[in-house]
Amino acid sequence: MDRTEITVFLNGHLTQSCKIRIRPHMSVKDILSESSEKFNLHLKRSFKIFDSTGGEISDEDLDMLNPDEPLFLSRGEAFLRQSSMAIYEELKKLGQGGFGSVSLYKNKLTKEEVAIKVVSYKTLVSHEDVSRVYTEMMLLRSLKHQNIVKLIDAFPLDDKLCFVMEYCSGGELQKYVEEKGKLDEEEVFSLAVQIIGAVRYCHNNKVIHRDLKLENVLFSNRNKNVIKIVDFGIAGMCSASGKGQKSDSGSLMYTAPEVISRTDNRASPALDIWSLGCIFYALLTGSLPFQGNTVAQIVQNIVNVNYAPLPASVSNYWRHLITNIFQKNPEKRWSMLKISNYIDKCRYGSRDLSISSNEEEIPVIKKEESKKSIANQRIIIRDELPGRTILTGNGNRCSQIKKRTLIDSEKISSRNKSPERQKILQLKEVLSARKSRGFTVIAKSSSDAILKKNLYPLRIEKKKTCLNLK
Repeated sequence: MDRTEITVFLNGHLTQSCKIRIRPHMSVKDILSESSEKFNLHLKRSFKIFDSTGGEISDEDLDMLNPDEPLFLSRGEAFLRQSSMAIYEELKKLGQGGFGSVSLYKNKLTKEEVAIKVVSYKTLVSHEDVSRVYTEMMLLRSLKHQNIVKLIDAFPLDDKLCFVMEYCSGGELQKYVEEKGKLDEEEVFSLAVQIIGAVRYCHNNKVIHRDLKLENVLFSNRNKNVIKIVDFGIAGMCSASGKGQKSDSGSLMYTAPEVISRTDNRASPALDIWSLGCIFYALLTGSLPFQGNTVAQIVQNIVNVNYAPLPASVSNYWRHLITNIFQKNPEKRWSMLKISNYIDKCRYGSRDLSISSNEEEIPVIKKEESKKSIANQRIIIRDELPGRTILTGNGNRCSQIKKRTLIDSEKISSRNKSPERQKILQLKEVLSARKSRGFTVIAKSSSDAILKKNLYPLRIEKKKTCLNLK
């Protein structure tokens, strides 16, 4: 007669667990009794057993339990969302960011590798920080495209928020270009088609990414043939007229001139299209288009659309596309539809590959120089405070400008009363709230109404394994 050992956690307390042997003809009451005894709890009628999705276990479910899936003992309270972390096993840390860390985990049920992004509440010190978390969670939940990273689950954990996302094992397009240098045009075609498809899908859903760059394009596998777009934290919504929310946030090297000059910083497709031009240029040359020895020079070159000439090896097809993307007037910039049609026509139809241009050829960049060139051009422009733009840069090509936001002791002591802190608590409440298998969210504002519509549980489809306990 087979016996299977199941791990039982105390609901909401991942540090407290015990092992229970599941036997033939066993009932839920038996599991409650044994686990309560091991947790030194007095068994009450209100006690329940949940599975990893928050579903209450009945006697009929016992024959179909997955031995890899933990159970959760509740003393009468609803399933606590932080318990979901118990089904993941940490493998290694992938990176550290301003808001938290990203680590590689394995799902104990599906054996699937996932990336879990952990955001600490302590890092969300401003309204913009909280808004960024809200925005990314909402958009990743609603956007469904093969070239956009998938959000699998989201839940609070103590003083943190956890985002379970598909793992992109191939790394950043940024690193790929640094190591390889300029790509051949057939490979650029393959990558461009995928990036354009994802961005066009976003625009059709009135979403403007606003931070398209090499670092935010990942390869989903080590073959480096499928890409995923990530980081929708500063994305904006645009209206039917094509104009939307205002913001100066973004990465300077990929930012359109109208944003830098502040003539028009509203979210619009033209902003992403300009960034696409910068990405395509980098793929073709191994270097970003707008360069300079100082931040001021780079800003001036962007505003004047003064980019380094393309090398003679770049075909007329790509020259024509880059020229029509890098238009100072956003209304004259090619639309996503025109770019998409142009790519398809020239990739699958006839195209002129002759190399004849009046542009001066720039020196061929070696891999080592390309890596240095790309890495040294990481300059961020971020709107830390209303009406104030901060430029930060690193590397030899750009002067470093650093600025820290000082918070005095009075602000720290009153932090729990601030609107930002209240928004954080509300976000935690939204993620924690459950009613049966769905969120219970009370919409108090238009933004909360959007959350109510878009934030319902993100669940992993479980593979039930019969234990054959007959």
